[in-house]
Amino acid sequence: MRWAWVLCLALIFSPELALAEAAGAIASADSDADYPVFLIEPGDLLNVLVYGDKDLPNLYLVDTQGKILFPLVGSVKVSGQTPSRASKSLATALAHWEKNPQVTVLIQKSTHYAISVFGTVKKPGKYLIEGKPTLLSALAEAGGPDDYADLSDVVLIHHGTKTDIPLDRYLYDKNFDQAEPILYPGDILMVPRSHWPTVVEWSIFASILSSLTVVGVTLYNTRH
Repeated sequence: MRWAWVLCLALIFSPELALAEAAGAIASADSDADYPVFLIEPGDLLNVLVYGDKDLPNLYLVDTQGKILFPLVGSVKVSGQTPSRASKSLATALAHWEKNPQVTVLIQKSTHYAISVFGTVKKPGKYLIEGKPTLLSALAEAGGPDDYADLSDVVLIHHGTKTDIPLDRYLYDKNFDQAEPILYPGDILMVPRSHWPTVVEWSIFASILSSLTVVGVTLYNTRH
């Protein structure tokens, strides 16, 4: 309980600082505890690397029974395991054929641990979670908003609950210090289209008005 020691020591020297650091530590611990551990599931595509052995294939699809068919060792159950644990399982199985095998298992593609970004972004779609994705990192994965996006009214859907997100403030307001929402597996980020003309559209509109004004003035001068 690191945060408890921080609180005890800091209370002696700076009570105000102690309370601030303790609150931050507790919030961080809660966030870590709430975020799900990534486990391999049926349908996942795994990238399996065996150090020093370039002849073995790398990509393996986990079947409906949670198994992969691995050369030399046959069928190996990996579902329900973390990539780290699956690495050890495969290394143990390979030890009968190779001396001290070093195996690394990575989740190449997953439908279980992904977030979706839709709407007026440059590359809408579903993206595999890497670490703990924030609002802006998810938007970056989708190529960022396009010219027609309404950044003031972005919607985050989490477990069926919709929350309005002021994305424009996160991007442009230097005084906005609210922490970015953390996205979880299955979350959907929807960036709506703006109901107002974009800067480019306003420029075109202004150009048309300017041209009409010139034509009007010319016609007026011609008739008078």
